[in-house]
Amino acid sequence: MAKQFSYSQALLALAIAFLAFSVLKFTLQIPEILNVVDKTTQTIDAVNPNISDIVDEVALIRKEVANVRALVSEQTPEILSQVEASLPVIRDVVLESENYSKQIPALLAQLDKIEQQVALLQKNMPSILARVDAVVKSTDNTTAEVARWRPHSSQYLEEIKQSKDYIPKYLTRIENTVVEAKTVGQEASSGLVSGFFKGVITLPFEMVAGLAGMVDVDSRSAKNLTAQDIALMQETVIALLDDQNQRKSVWQNVDSGNRGTIIKGAQVRRNGQNCHGITFNNHFGNEKETLTEQMCQDDKGLWKVM
Repeated sequence: MAKQFSYSQALLALAIAFLAFSVLKFTLQIPEILNVVDKTTQTIDAVNPNISDIVDEVALIRKEVANVRALVSEQTPEILSQVEASLPVIRDVVLESENYSKQIPALLAQLDKIEQQVALLQKNMPSILARVDAVVKSTDNTTAEVARWRPHSSQYLEEIKQSKDYIPKYLTRIENTVVEAKTVGQEASSGLVSGFFKGVITLPFEMVAGLAGMVDVDSRSAKNLTAQDIALMQETVIALLDDQNQRKSVWQNVDSGNRGTIIKGAQVRRNGQNCHGITFNNHFGNEKETLTEQMCQDDKGLWKVM
């Protein structure tokens, strides 16, 4: 009886054949594998003597790491304390920085204003320079004028010196004239004093008579002020008293160099008369003195020192 063909047997035969081929191919590669193993063995033999050195080096490294850790452990508390001490300073710096930050907008606005002013100044610079040039030109003209007047200065000073020498004589003559004027009636005496100092005393005699004692004879002002100074004070104080809107006035004598300010106090009523407290601030040379007087207006409208 004839046997039938079996697929399973054929597949088994193919598998056995493939296995035999694989074993054969692996067998062919064994020499190369052995060669690689020999090389690896040689490398291991070469490295093996250095293993002890590597172990020793690793031990030293571990020891050094342990020392570093110990040092860090010792210094860590001090470092932490320093950091903790630095925290308040850092907070202050942060707060100060915040304050500066808040001021930056205002500072920028101020810078903008400054830039605008600089731009305006640059725009007006031509006119400013033109005015400066005009001032320089005027100064040059003034200097030239002063130079022309300088030769006459010595002559003027000499004339002023001579005038000062003549003043005592004029004062003596004035005193004598005043004494004589007192013997004339009040009506005839009005205005006699007005011409003693031309352009200085313009007050009637009876008005000047009421101002006697305006400067205390024991004061420094009486010793340093000239008769012309006192006459100017008299005119100034009368004008100040007659002006209801003015409270302060100034007098100055270019001849003597003396000057002063007169201050009028509030109006008060005394014995049926209008009165004011008057303060005289007199300046003579490098000195100054303050005098106070009470001045009242009589029924004729004349001001008198009380």
